[in-house]
Amino acid sequence: MKIFLDTNVVMDYLASRGDVESVNYIFKQIEDGVHSAYISIGSFYTITYLTEIFLKTKGMDKAERIQMLRTTLESLLDHLKIAGHTKTQLLKGVRDIDFQDIEDSYQYQAALAADCECLITSNIKDFQHLDSPLIDIVSPKDFCN
Repeated sequence: MKIFLDTNVVMDYLASRGDVESVNYIFKQIEDGVHSAYISIGSFYTITYLTEIFLKTKGMDKAERIQMLRTTLESLLDHLKIAGHTKTQLLKGVRDIDFQDIEDSYQYQAALAADCECLITSNIKDFQHLDSPLIDIVSPKDFCN
């Protein structure tokens, strides 16, 4: 199955937070080739930034932190595909009045552009206002059930 991971799901995995059991299970399935997983390029930038901050809170010096960051990002890129955006897709995200959080609209548009069957998010409430989403939007726990 082609799945799209919201930024928060990847950060839940990397920081061992939230629904750790479900998120770990999803990543295990991705590593085993059960699912083909996508994130947006915007997510990758955000994940890079947030992971460095997370590693900094662990007391790592700059050289150690950057090496760990590079290793983590390379591992993600080994297992996740990047869904790009065209200008047209970004404009759809900007103009979609169903979204109050435009960043969530970008994620949704990226998932659609990658022909994903579902978008997995830890913040399901951010997508509940969609009357008829074009793909399934589920929490990690619901995806695993």
